[in-house]
Amino acid sequence: MKKISKVLLCAALTGAMAVGAAGAADLGSLTPQGAKAYLDQIVTLQNQYGKAHSYNRLNPHIWKGLCLATLIDMDKDGIPELYCSASTDGQSLYTYANGQLKQLNIPKQVSNFGTDYCPSTEFQFGKSNIYLVDGQEIMNGGPVSYLTKRGDEIVSDFTYINYQFTDKPIYKVNGQSVSRTTLEASIKNFEKDLTEKSYCYFSEWTTNSPSGTVANTITSLRKLTNPTAKVSTHKVTLNGAKADLAAYTINGSNYFKLRDLAKALDGLNTNFEVTWNAAQQRIDLTSRTAYTAVGGEQAALPSGNKAASLTNASVYLDGKPLNLTAYSIGGNNYFKLRDLGDALGFSVDWNANTMTMILTVK
Repeated sequence: MKKISKVLLCAALTGAMAVGAAGAADLGSLTPQGAKAYLDQIVTLQNQYGKAHSYNRLNPHIWKGLCLATLIDMDKDGIPELYCSASTDGQSLYTYANGQLKQLNIPKQVSNFGTDYCPSTEFQFGKSNIYLVDGQEIMNGGPVSYLTKRGDEIVSDFTYINYQFTDKPIYKVNGQSVSRTTLEASIKNFEKDLTEKSYCYFSEWTTNSPSGTVANTITSLRKLTNPTAKVSTHKVTLNGAKADLAAYTINGSNYFKLRDLAKALDGLNTNFEVTWNAAQQRIDLTSRTAYTAVGGEQAALPSGNKAASLTNASVYLDGKPLNLTAYSIGGNNYFKLRDLGDALGFSVDWNANTMTMILTVK
């Protein structure tokens, strides 16, 4: 694709659009907080560039606004990055780690912008990395780089120049001048285990168009921020005895009310008090303190699935903030059981044979 004439380039790109993206990233181990950060960033970019629409730049039409958003696990660490593009107006890449959204340093311009017929975004999927291919502009002698993520930085694993449209063609690989034969062999060798997926910003080309990617990504992210909560049918034991603890199951994990758990643990060495700190607008937990019941604890949950929404409920244990995942369901906050176990000092195990959550206080 990168070694053919300008006349044939668009036709070649059209055919390349059909190549599948083996190993395309899903939500992986992205946290609900990361999903919310990505959703908020998509809204920010839509406000900046506008929503996707087709714009007539003479002929043919071209996609404008935020028309591409996709989750791409660049370094295959299980946590996908968010790639967004507003066509020729710019592109950006974000990662979420250590509770923060970070914009990664990639070229602002989409490949081929301004020098070639076909602005497009190209990814190359490998076994250990995914590459964003920057450049593709063989008309002006600019470099083509295969960019990937390592740690919190974007690096180039391979760069070449293939400038044929001059009396003195320029062929370079990683900054070194080479013959055309060596250039082509180097590209072939680097790409031998890679699978391409490209998005073309001409709206007439419907194969692998960016159209619909923003909505699809938003839908995927909302599985974490606005999931469906199901009343858990799992059993619960505490130190070997049956415990009356109702829970919701959300995305494979169980979520409990703090007061239900506080009542169940009362009298044990991991007991805790629950109070509302009105001045700080937060929930305060005090460890190794008897629980004061307020009524309604450990009540059965109403039948049927419920809509849940990620909440930023602040919870402090002995004056220190806790990093807990919580969802608001029917006006109450429900917290992930394993998060609570880690914070309060009880263990959580799972017996798949009996479908039982096993809570142990030592």
